[in-house]
Amino acid sequence: MKIIKTYSYALSEDSLGKDIDKFIRGAKSGAYQFDYKYGQEGLKTIKAYFRMIEDEFKKQNYLIARICYKKLMFLLLQNDYNYFDYEDIVGKLNFEKFIANYFTCILNLCSVEELFKEYIEYLKAKPEYDFESANKTILAGLSDNDRERFISMVEKEAENVKDGDYGLYSLIYFLLELARERKDRARYYALCDKYEKLLDEEGLKDEFDSEE
Repeated sequence: MKIIKTYSYALSEDSLGKDIDKFIRGAKSGAYQFDYKYGQEGLKTIKAYFRMIEDEFKKQNYLIARICYKKLMFLLLQNDYNYFDYEDIVGKLNFEKFIANYFTCILNLCSVEELFKEYIEYLKAKPEYDFESANKTILAGLSDNDRERFISMVEKEAENVKDGDYGLYSLIYFLLELARERKDRARYYALCDKYEKLLDEEGLKDEFDSEE
């Protein structure tokens, strides 16, 4: 027979958002450094928070879920500081689902203009990661008119991307993937030619016929 320890988590503050704020302050002050050496309490707490946020999401408390997802995800996605000393803490969590839920919240709460602002913030916050669920959720959740407006905003912002704006390179890849999905070879090749120097990626045109 095995003895299995279970953990239960209760908020110490009067709201989920405030509790996460307190946790983030602790993380930034070094409370969870080398977390893997000390029972992974930081990681366990993060997982508990995401379960609580998902509960709010399922109840359609989209504002609470949106705010809390953003606080926690942006802390973990940034690469300036490793507050928990894991090689890849994001890889230990189901970020595809979190990202999909986060943008679903925004789609239910915001105009397409505010959605785009949040999208840009998200891209800047995750220069080393790429989650397919972000673009899929956004494009699937917008009306036809709003979808085209969003794409137009992406096209305009992509014009301003500079060398070294690695997070924003995703804007260009967004347009490339869209052209590929629409089987618009001329558009895809034009984008490759336009951004070839910036992306500095060989064989990009060959990917148009990729099965992926």
